[in-house]
Amino acid sequence: MDKLVVRLYNVRFGDGVLISVPDRDEAGDPLTRHILIDVGNAASKEGGENEVFTPVFKDILKVLDGRPLDLYVATHEHMDHVQGLLWASKFADENLAAKLNIQHVWLPASAHPEYYDTHQEAKKKLALASEAYHLAGKALAASGEPVPEAVQILMRNNNRFLAASPDGLSHGRTADCIEFIRRLTDQDHTHYVHRSIGATSHGVEPFDLTGAHPFREAEIEIWAPEEDSSEYYGRFKPTALGAAPGASPLAVDGEVALPPAGVDAGAFYNLVTRRQGGFVDNLLAIDKAANNSSIVFCLEWRGWKLLFPGDAELRSWKEMNKEGVLSPIHFLKIGHHGSHNGTPDAELLAKILPVPAPDNRQRRAAVSTFPDTYSGIPHQETFDELRDVHGCILSTTMGLADGEAQILEFEG
Repeated sequence: MDKLVVRLYNVRFGDGVLISVPDRDEAGDPLTRHILIDVGNAASKEGGENEVFTPVFKDILKVLDGRPLDLYVATHEHMDHVQGLLWASKFADENLAAKLNIQHVWLPASAHPEYYDTHQEAKKKLALASEAYHLAGKALAASGEPVPEAVQILMRNNNRFLAASPDGLSHGRTADCIEFIRRLTDQDHTHYVHRSIGATSHGVEPFDLTGAHPFREAEIEIWAPEEDSSEYYGRFKPTALGAAPGASPLAVDGEVALPPAGVDAGAFYNLVTRRQGGFVDNLLAIDKAANNSSIVFCLEWRGWKLLFPGDAELRSWKEMNKEGVLSPIHFLKIGHHGSHNGTPDAELLAKILPVPAPDNRQRRAAVSTFPDTYSGIPHQETFDELRDVHGCILSTTMGLADGEAQILEFEG
């Protein structure tokens, strides 16, 4: 009997998902098509061992067995989701891209190289985020205090504000990873996508998926993000965006100040340290904006509905609800590595995993995560709620070696 197979790879603290879908070719003959989602992990000592990508891509090529990879989805511009392909191509197999033979690539609409030329409000929000990011780096360096590893990870994970490396492609910068992904296939088959169902919003019609994938039997809906990414930016703390000269001892014209004359340097930098909360808050706001720009897509095959939400946070879930796209599913790839804000609240969760289930099919959830990378992730209370109410949860932490996959099968 045909089976749809989901492989959730243990990439430590990151995502890497391969979906194998029974389908048919133009002549109606059966074949298996494949979707790869992300592949990356956090730049941390334990959660970011990049060597895990070598066995991951070795297994992916084995599963493909010479067939092309039909669709690659880069959900959003975070290093723990996008760096794996570039790293593996540089350090494991320089012919990897040719072997994968990727037919279609999806990136969020806001990743288009000309997006901010036509979206002025988003451009303003991005400029504020970039300024906050660079000021945070300067302030943290000026504090003279050790920077907590979680904050270091936030800085590295959100380094899309750093220009591409001058000496060529680097797996350490988001800009290089995104440019590499753009070139995985030709321009006509690189698609910058947004919500594909529901009503016109802000004058923008839902994305037309015609020609954006080759599937004949499976149906795909993109639930998020909205085309206008400015909706996902929150407020930034003004103390981190600079101040008028004399108004703040921390920043003058966007530059972190040196201790004023007559002020003890130690006391001054202790003040900087105490004010770091504003900078960290801004880093979290930047992080949320990227997460909420995640591609969220639902795959339906022979009655099964599987949802892959990237790192979408509560703001994105609320937008999806507002646009009326939430509907019952059978499988949830738990978002944001098991963070409390990656799973919708009870009211919205009931729309995708209602109790009782509308049919007799088993419902499952799975998460890709790694302990002790970010504080409170994975969030045990979220897991307990999903498990107690909705059934089985599988995790990449369940005894898998680096690069091995948690496998879920859905009978045809």
